[in-house]
Amino acid sequence: MISISLAAGVTAMWLVSLPVDQLLHHPATDLTVAKTAEAAQEEFEQARNAEIDASIAAVAARRTQEDLEQARNAEIDASIAAVAARRTQEEFEQARNAEIDASIAAVTARRTQEEFERARNAEIDASIAAVAARRTQEEFEHARNAEIDASIAAVAARRTQEEFEQARNAEIDASIAAITIPWALTFADMQVGSFAPIEVLEHPWQPRPSIR
Repeated sequence: MISISLAAGVTAMWLVSLPVDQLLHHPATDLTVAKTAEAAQEEFEQARNAEIDASIAAVAARRTQEDLEQARNAEIDASIAAVAARRTQEEFEQARNAEIDASIAAVTARRTQEEFERARNAEIDASIAAVAARRTQEEFEHARNAEIDASIAAVAARRTQEEFEQARNAEIDASIAAITIPWALTFADMQVGSFAPIEVLEHPWQPRPSIR
């Protein structure tokens, strides 16, 4: 259609460019040619206008398509940005949760260590207290044994002293008896007038040591 319009336009331009004298020598033909040229010109202008409208429509359609593609691309970019933001938020939350978990684990480990140290210290204190109690018991037993030994030694010394005093008293009593008996007999004989000789022991009687 465009090629026909172009041919008609060319024909109209050719007729318009003919000299005036040629038109005057052929009046009937010239009127037909003029009408044909006018029709061709109108057809050419219509075709050109249609072509312009088609071009404008094509440009508008292309721009609409571009706008659509831009909007779609913008929507895609927004979706990508939203996904990226969501992933960034998720990564941030994961990192934060990991940090929180690490903090909780550190606190738990520290508490476990503190509890272990407290239990160990309590065990050490109990061991020290047990050793101290055992040493106190041993010292008490040593002191009690020493006291018992001292009591036994005191009793033995007192018994030895008593035995010594008893033996000494017996010896003193025997010595007194050895001296008193001959003198009493001599005094009795003097009272009755008898002067019979009295035999005096050379060695006075001594008591036999007691065996305990």
